[in-house]
Amino acid sequence: MAKRKYPRIFSPEIKKFQNTQLFEFKGKDARGYDFTVRLCPLKKPLIWREPSHATASDQIEVYFGGDPDNLKDIGTEIEICLGKEQEIYKINSTSLVYIPKGLEHRDIVFKEASRHFWLLNILLPPKYVEPEKSGKRQPKARTIR
Repeated sequence: MAKRKYPRIFSPEIKKFQNTQLFEFKGKDARGYDFTVRLCPLKKPLIWREPSHATASDQIEVYFGGDPDNLKDIGTEIEICLGKEQEIYKINSTSLVYIPKGLEHRDIVFKEASRHFWLLNILLPPKYVEPEKSGKRQPKARTIR
């Protein structure tokens, strides 16, 4: 088979976590960096009982409503604990949480939702390639730590 010119289309793996299913997409981007994207419809509480932990890559968590006429309303309150001090942040509408590599955090604890909402989790690769600067050669890839 000839090498494809365009990026692949990824199919998800369906996984079960506690009382819900989620889509998980894993692969490599066009630069060869790993990525993971998870999408999970939620309504019933998910409680991660594990202690605070830090991940080896940056991640983004996006919470958004399941009502197409009101995506801002998630229908519940979510607690997110960040840092060694376990600072508590509460959100009750569509929000994005950026969690840098190495930041201790405890995942969400929330009340029963009045409607379905979604959690989109994106694990970002810990590499960065500087853009080409005019008049200079392309720098080598470097790992940000």
